[in-house]
Amino acid sequence: MSEGILPKRKRGSVTVFVMIFFVTLVSMIFIFIDVSKKIAVNGSTEALASIWGNSILAEYDLNLQKRYNIFGFYGFPSDVNEKLNFYAKESFEEKKYIDYEGASSSLYAYSLANADVMKKQIVKAGKLAATEKFIKPSKEIEAASESASAAIRSKLVLSNLPSAGSTKGITTSKISDMLKDADSFGDVMTKAGDELFENQYIFAYFKDRSNTRDLGKTFFQNEIEYIICGKSSDTANANSIRNKIITVREGLNFVYLNKDPQKSAAALAAAQLLTPGPAAIATQKALLAAWALAESVNDYKLLVNNHKVPVMKNEATWAIDLDSVISNTSDEYVYTGVDQGQTYEDFLSLFIYVMDERVRLLRIMDLIQINMKYLYYSTFLLREYSAGLRFQMMVNGVEHVVVKEY
Repeated sequence: MSEGILPKRKRGSVTVFVMIFFVTLVSMIFIFIDVSKKIAVNGSTEALASIWGNSILAEYDLNLQKRYNIFGFYGFPSDVNEKLNFYAKESFEEKKYIDYEGASSSLYAYSLANADVMKKQIVKAGKLAATEKFIKPSKEIEAASESASAAIRSKLVLSNLPSAGSTKGITTSKISDMLKDADSFGDVMTKAGDELFENQYIFAYFKDRSNTRDLGKTFFQNEIEYIICGKSSDTANANSIRNKIITVREGLNFVYLNKDPQKSAAALAAAQLLTPGPAAIATQKALLAAWALAESVNDYKLLVNNHKVPVMKNEATWAIDLDSVISNTSDEYVYTGVDQGQTYEDFLSLFIYVMDERVRLLRIMDLIQINMKYLYYSTFLLREYSAGLRFQMMVNGVEHVVVKEY
């Protein structure tokens, strides 16, 4: 009897085993399908989110890009969220297996009002400016209105400039000390890297008193002078640059006069005639200082009339005689006929070089905002434009984070 039951039990065990195996297999298939679906949904979501981010970046302002080679799109996080929700609705609405729970974006870290964000783009554009790939800034513009100039001069608009509150200046006396043993500015302008490309950007996209660079209409004519001085008018910036150049030249010219035995002796002889006795030495120093100043004023006049001035003078390049200083008869500039040394733009480049980098960047940003406001949109503000975005969205309970930059 037991021998007949045993085969039946074996067959029953096999049946149970087969059923368990089948149920397990079916379960694994369903799990595999579910996992595959999640992987597919996650992959599709990541791909779509990347495309949506690129679509938002593609809305960059063409005028800003053509004029300054700066990429930035207008908008606030709420605008970006609205666009992302629209893209998601169009993509997911008919897919019942996708549960889209919304998107949230952040633009703060990518604002064009952030000097570090602007620096990245300025450096990139500066690198291009030094190559054959450089595309000249567009000047095909229309002025916003005649009243725009007056509006920009107002305290309200000037207070909205990126550099508002940044007043760090240049110490010109230190520049004279830097140069007294140099043959050219190149001997002291040794920094490379980003600051070099920032300088190239400035001299490609902005005017100065001696060179308009065929940039067309702009609010300031002395734009590079503005970057250096930060004054609210062309006249004020021109005067400030004049004073800086004269101060630098005065220190160098005074050093030369004290080293030149003939000129020092001439100043002492004149001093003894003017104030005989012990006071002659003090008068000599005063005459040398006045002589150095007169030569420096002449140096400035030479520079703005497209002549060159050497770092340290010699007999051939010294222009003003002592009699002219004493009688104060030198009204026009004196040209020695020797045209060697540094140009007006070389001095601008030197001042740019010694500036605080952050102040330099902020004033570049000022000019971009002023001209965009003056020439294109009267309400333009850099802080309302972004060079990238970060957003996260929830799909089927999974958070997806996307970061996009130009």
